[in-house]
Amino acid sequence: MQKSPVFLVIVSSLIGIGIILSFYGAQLTTQNLTVKEEKLVPGSSLEIMTELDLSRGETGVYGILVENFENDAISVTVIDPLGNQVISNTVDKESTEERFKIVSSGTYKLVIENSGLKETQIVAGVGHMPDNSTISVGITGFYILIIGLIGMVAIGIYAIRNKRKQRLN
Repeated sequence: MQKSPVFLVIVSSLIGIGIILSFYGAQLTTQNLTVKEEKLVPGSSLEIMTELDLSRGETGVYGILVENFENDAISVTVIDPLGNQVISNTVDKESTEERFKIVSSGTYKLVIENSGLKETQIVAGVGHMPDNSTISVGITGFYILIIGLIGMVAIGIYAIRNKRKQRLN
C-alpha cells in the first residue's frame, strides 16, 4: 500500500493550517493598532494619536518601518495624555518596535520627525501591546508551517528511496 499520498495530504494540511494561523495571528496582533503611512520630507513630522485605556492593559507598543533609512535621521517621541514624554529615541534600524508603560488612560501621541537629508517613507503604528495568547496564535502557526515543510522534505526523501528500491527489484 502506498503511504506517500496519505502523508502528502497530512503534510499539505499542516502547511495550510500553519499559513492560516500565521496570517490570523498577524491580523489579531495588529487589529487594535492605529496605523499611518506617510512620506516625510526633511524637517517634517508625523503625528499619530490613539486612545489607550489603562484598564485594558498597562503596556503600549509602537512600531515603525522606515524606507530610505539614514542613521540618526528619524526620531520618535511618545507623549502621554498629561503632555509628558514617555519615550524619546532615535531610530537606529529600518524596523523598530518598542514597548512603553501606560501611566494613565487617555490620548497618547506618537511623533515621528525626519531631520535627515532625504525624503523617507514611514509606516508607523501605536496601540496596546497584544496579550500573550494573541501572539501565540501567530507563533503556533509558524511552527506548524515549519513542521509541514519538514514533513514535505521527508516525504520527498521517502518517495525517492521507494522508487530506487522498486527499480532494483
